[in-house]
Amino acid sequence: MAHDAYLLGHSDSEHQRLTLQNEAISPFTERILRSAGVRPGMSVLDIGAGLGYVSLLAAGLVGPGGHVVGIERDPGSVHKARILAREAGLADSVRYEAADLADFTWPEKFDVLVGRYILMYLPDPVSALRRLTSLLKPDGIVVMHEMDFTNTSPSRPPLPEWDEYYALWPGPFLATGAVPDFGPRLTRTFLDAGLRQPEVATWTPVAGRSGDPAVLDWLSTTCREIATPLRNAEVTVPGHLRFDDALPQRLRDLVLSSGAQVDGPTQFGAHARLTPQAWMSSGK
Repeated sequence: MAHDAYLLGHSDSEHQRLTLQNEAISPFTERILRSAGVRPGMSVLDIGAGLGYVSLLAAGLVGPGGHVVGIERDPGSVHKARILAREAGLADSVRYEAADLADFTWPEKFDVLVGRYILMYLPDPVSALRRLTSLLKPDGIVVMHEMDFTNTSPSRPPLPEWDEYYALWPGPFLATGAVPDFGPRLTRTFLDAGLRQPEVATWTPVAGRSGDPAVLDWLSTTCREIATPLRNAEVTVPGHLRFDDALPQRLRDLVLSSGAQVDGPTQFGAHARLTPQAWMSSGK
């Protein structure tokens, strides 16, 4: 695959950022899983599992009578995901495999296919989604959570410094072929993959004095962690912007002292059940 490597890497600091991200957005992920009909006793395949947070969330919904398989390319992330599952008391319900989406197979069919922030990295998300439905039962459910972080003016009243850092986020994704605004493309992707018209929900996380502090921590930390991808992609960065360890706290202080509201990436959740035609065309 041309550009399916995880752009932000697998460092300890990135794993810490992913933990903050999960705290900020998991309520929305849970909402779309429940809306899709994920219930006790089901089996779930989590693609691009990372540290396994979506897998753990799904495991809580399917209960001890169900099970979750999470697949992730990075062995280090798989190792940490297994530790987190044990710490959560879910090691018997969740299994992680180091595997590539392009050739992953499984001996049993799943009730649910779920992915968070994964289609945006795939060079051919339609073909990938169509192939992955072959791992589902005839009445299987597809649930995808993507986002759109292309808004370049997210603060009100405007905070120019915050907006400058946030506006840099899409650059390395665009430079490497990933899609920073994949969320609005979910409906077309489902339809092109032969799925039903999905139900789509959106949510925008908001940070500020009255907002969720986890959202502000996630956004400000991401502004720092994007530095390495920017360099690797050779994206031009204004010379006055600094990416030192103190950046997240500076940005948090800026937002809180100004009384401004800042919007995070708009979240998109889409889900649909397989049609008989989709089930047949995926090679059953």
